[in-house]
Amino acid sequence: MDELFECFDLNVLKLSNRIVMSAMTRTRASENDVPTDLMREYYVQRASAGLIVTECTQVSDQGHGIIRAPGLHRPDQIAAWRKITDAVHVAGGRIYCQIWHRGGVGAGAHSDVADKVPECLRRPPS
Repeated sequence: MDELFECFDLNVLKLSNRIVMSAMTRTRASENDVPTDLMREYYVQRASAGLIVTECTQVSDQGHGIIRAPGLHRPDQIAAWRKITDAVHVAGGRIYCQIWHRGGVGAGAHSDVADKVPECLRRPPS
């Protein structure tokens, strides 16, 4: 059990312990999918974990699939994530962003991307 709290070398990333906080979708971003101060507080409170994996973070407007899920594809979103990662680092933590796209199943509701989804991934008609 003591090994759980020992430092760990994850290749080039040195972790303070072997505890990894898995991703949890919190839906606490703004209405414009920008990370918020509440999110920063949440991650900083957990900075003692060896590694934090963030909640699902959309990589494009077309990848948006959950209300108030943060994005990482616009300058305002990038700046907000920078505040979070900087605060986690100041608190001694390590954080990785779980990049995410809702995939082809949800594309039917978005006509602007539906034709870009391979046919084998499209949802069958209801």
